Amino acid sequence: MKSKTIRSIRQVFQVLSFILFIGLLFFAGSLPSSHSLASLFLRLDPLTALTSMLASRSWIPHLGVAILTVLVTLVFGRVWCGWFCPMGSLLDWITPRHRKPAKTGSKTVSERWRIVKYFLLLLMIVTALFGIQSFSFLDPISLLTRSMAGAVIPAARTVIFSSLDVLYQVEFLYAPLDFLYQYLVYPLFKEVIPSFELAVPIFIFFAAILGLNWVAERFWCRYLCPLGGLLGLLSRISLFRRVVNQDCTGCGLCARRCPTGTINPDQNYQSDPAECTVCYDCVADCSKGGTRFQWMLPGWKPASSQSYDIKRREAVLALGAGVASAALAGVEPIQRRQPANLIRPPGARTTDFESLCIRCGECIKVCPTQGLQPTLLEAGWQNALTPRLVPRLGQCSFNCNACGTVCPTGAIPFLSIAEKQQKPIGLARVDQSRCLPWAYDVPCIVCEEMCPLPDKAIRLHEVETTNSQGETILLQRPYVVKEYCIGCGICEYKCPMGGEAAIRVFAPTDPGGFISQ
Repeated sequence: MKSKTIRSIRQVFQVLSFILFIGLLFFAGSLPSSHSLASLFLRLDPLTALTSMLASRSWIPHLGVAILTVLVTLVFGRVWCGWFCPMGSLLDWITPRHRKPAKTGSKTVSERWRIVKYFLLLLMIVTALFGIQSFSFLDPISLLTRSMAGAVIPAARTVIFSSLDVLYQVEFLYAPLDFLYQYLVYPLFKEVIPSFELAVPIFIFFAAILGLNWVAERFWCRYLCPLGGLLGLLSRISLFRRVVNQDCTGCGLCARRCPTGTINPDQNYQSDPAECTVCYDCVADCSKGGTRFQWMLPGWKPASSQSYDIKRREAVLALGAGVASAALAGVEPIQRRQPANLIRPPGARTTDFESLCIRCGECIKVCPTQGLQPTLLEAGWQNALTPRLVPRLGQCSFNCNACGTVCPTGAIPFLSIAEKQQKPIGLARVDQSRCLPWAYDVPCIVCEEMCPLPDKAIRLHEVETTNSQGETILLQRPYVVKEYCIGCGICEYKCPMGGEAAIRVFAPTDPGGFISQ
């Protein structure tokens, strides 16, 4: 097969893979239950599998599919990065091509920077050994999922709906706009609710990574990506690699076209298999046939070491940084007392949640009420970007178990609807100093009406009282039956009081009990 054809096939795979990734994000809430396809790319991610299993000290069956990626890498090299990774594809497409080095061998960034991704990889592995996933937000699939779901897609929805509001002012556009809304906009955005507390910082971080492409093409993939580092180590012993033959004229075109800058003019235009993404650009653009990809059998041997490979000193430094991170996480005050407003998703308190959560944002994306929000420092530095329920923004829907369905690691366990409805995540408490019937003698029974439990965890106590006009009135004042309350938060969400609700949900003190009211 001709090399240009292979390159075209790769580009098709990139497009299809990215479309699949975005499609799974848009329709995650509509996919079948029991660990649906919504988290497919995360389950194919060997770095997610490795760190999650190390942190939890257990085999996670749903992440076992990552073995496929490992096997493909051992055979063909870093084809994941060049053919399937949606993050890599996005970086390929937005690369400012005119910023490529004009001179063969010229570098805008020192090759030694490639060591950073190996340093980050070791840091993630070491902290995972201590049961900490603080740096899992750097995994490219987790990063892209969180950025798209928590910032880019909601922002796009806002722009599109605002644009439609303006265009609908033009009468002759009604028909095409109605068609567009019915068959495209609504199907895509019906499950997207644009309310994320950390949308701005998440977007800024994502934009900064994209912006680094203006420093060097695929800057993230070359220098920072810890998954790329892991796959690069495996690619050093791959069976299918790029070679340069006697037909090479030394024109340097391949070195200028290489998206990861791994072709070295000083080494007869050879490339490092750990950095090569098997994109076929060099082969397709070489008119002399001076380079090709071929099987290394017989005569296979591991790839040669490079000057930017991680050395003993850097490895010790990464080990020390990981140990220091784990030690500092262990002395945070949150280790002794959990904040009252730290309400975790259903079932999260029955798992090793903090060791399993990879901060991917899948659960936040599929939450139909957008009550799940990423934490900043509410759960401590080591748990930044993990999900918590914010009932004032949205309740935990009584008939929904989507978060447990899409969680790739089991940090949020999969629970049937019936099981989920029996699983307390918090406890409501009436603030009598703010509640309308208690504090102001104003009739209100919203919280009792909204309580979804058949036996009602919120009940009403009838009293006679005298209002400010001196009239005797009959009031119904709400109170919580703590034995029944599961902390779903709909009472807090629906409370008509402005600002802080007059009834609030607080986290339990431990997995098996609640603070008495």
